Amino acid sequence: PYGLPLDETTIAEVMKDAGYRTTAIGKWHLGFCSENYTPTFRGFDSYQGYFIGSEDYFKHTLDWHHVEGYDFRNSSFEAKDILPPTAKGFIGTYSAYIFTQRAIDVATHHAAAYPTTPLFTYLPFQSVH
Repeated sequence: PYGLPLDETTIAEVMKDAGYRTTAIGKWHLGFCSENYTPTFRGFDSYQGYFIGSEDYFKHTLDWHHVEGYDFRNSSFEAKDILPPTAKGFIGTYSAYIFTQRAIDVATHHAAAYPTTPLFTYLPFQSVH
């Protein structure tokens, strides 16, 4: 399997131990060969983004050796230990806009649902590539 070894501690796990709620938004690229390698199984309470190393900014697909695949995941705000489903409702929208809106939505939800709990947001934008 390819990915960050499962015995490695993620920053999300450290933040959870310190009492934070955690979310990941954007590029993951730390493994998805099994669900145990994905963000919501590595300490994040929720996740929106893509697992593979690169994708089209608008179609959210990767064309690899003439095989195109869709890779965009969107979980609920409470999705720890649940593999986020594929979300095709974002086709045609620039990824940075999607990720920015998700960060706003997560922060708004968090402030209402967990007003005394800190929030850690991991947000690697695709645009810096």
